[in-house]
Amino acid sequence: MANDETEHGEPTRRDCVKYGGAVVGGGLLAGCSSQPGSGSTPTRTDAAGASTATETDTEPVSSEDGSYSVTMSPVGEVEFDQVPTSLLTYYPISAGTAVALGHGDSITAIGYDKELFGNTVDYYYDSLDGVAFQWEDLGRVTRSGSPGSLDRELFYELDSDVHFLDPALLRSSSFGWSQREVESIASDVGPWFGNYYSRTNGQPPEAYREQYEYYSLWEYIGNIAAVLREEERYRALKGLRDNVVDRIRADLPPESERPSLAVVAYTGGTFWPYDFTQDGYLWEHVRPFGVKNALSETAGGPGDDGSYDYEGLIEAQPDVVVRYWGTALGESFIENRSTVLNDPLAEEVPAFRNGRYHASGHGMQGPVMNLFQLEMTAKQLFPERFGEWPGFGAGESYPDIPAEEQLFDREAVADIITGDG
Repeated sequence: MANDETEHGEPTRRDCVKYGGAVVGGGLLAGCSSQPGSGSTPTRTDAAGASTATETDTEPVSSEDGSYSVTMSPVGEVEFDQVPTSLLTYYPISAGTAVALGHGDSITAIGYDKELFGNTVDYYYDSLDGVAFQWEDLGRVTRSGSPGSLDRELFYELDSDVHFLDPALLRSSSFGWSQREVESIASDVGPWFGNYYSRTNGQPPEAYREQYEYYSLWEYIGNIAAVLREEERYRALKGLRDNVVDRIRADLPPESERPSLAVVAYTGGTFWPYDFTQDGYLWEHVRPFGVKNALSETAGGPGDDGSYDYEGLIEAQPDVVVRYWGTALGESFIENRSTVLNDPLAEEVPAFRNGRYHASGHGMQGPVMNLFQLEMTAKQLFPERFGEWPGFGAGESYPDIPAEEQLFDREAVADIITGDG
């Protein structure tokens, strides 16, 4: 831990929240020992030797004085004297979870371009009566003109009770913070609470690597719910999600009859692929469908950067192509879709020939995004089983779906969020 005296002159850490985790690895806030009743999530080892999380719900551990603690890798056990009332939510996963659990008014800031962030979440929230994500006036902790750089001083100005951001990510080459910088904000302002590397089960910086644990999307959401003491709302939302997944799996055709899928980003005739079959919560809106990655066995082109041109897609023959994060692009996706489908070579790609090039969502998804993105993906991949996908429309909000073709009840979701459920 950092000394109580820091360069900012704050004498002690915030009273309302504090770390109770172990101090290991030369002062790193790892605290990953899994003790019974600690609220930690146990892990298992899969056939490839990778550590993966088990499907358990996290419950906070309460004390007689009303304080409680929540344990999550890599931050360890974090103790709270009261429910945090100001939250820094860097990614849509934590921001969307806070809103879905009724704590949207507590958000102080987000991580990056606010319009893109707003488009990402508004696309879905516009479909829920009485629910809104008020992102316009939020702070932004990335420096203007330098989205890969965090404004450390702003963390002090925002004075948030908890920062839903992984300290391991801050220590990585992405941001390059020192351990002293990480610890000073944790002690002077509020603790870190995040697990970035579960997005793809990727490797964290070496100092965190040995005891880093990975979580599924809803395990991660459950940990945030434990911090906010919103376990009942969490269970209600997770119950809706489990019903959607059960319905999807019950109605899937045999694997041999499922379409092949390519998930891409697109710019100027070049397609960059995503491997949606890899581990991690980034693909939990695609994983339940068990479809083949059309690009897994086809060399890319035109260059050596892993990208594909039309010839590469012609060789791969994907049945469906979706544009990752296309739902946030608005009119620009509509324009680039027209460009893609009107290319002279498009007729030789099954997905383009049949008009099955769609805007897809974002993997850093909170509960609401996950529900809508599961339904959206179901319709894009299996319209004959789950109803036709209406398309991107005006690109401003999720399209209207007939009630009989909805995979979940919008009113039920809104009631859970607003407290009427």
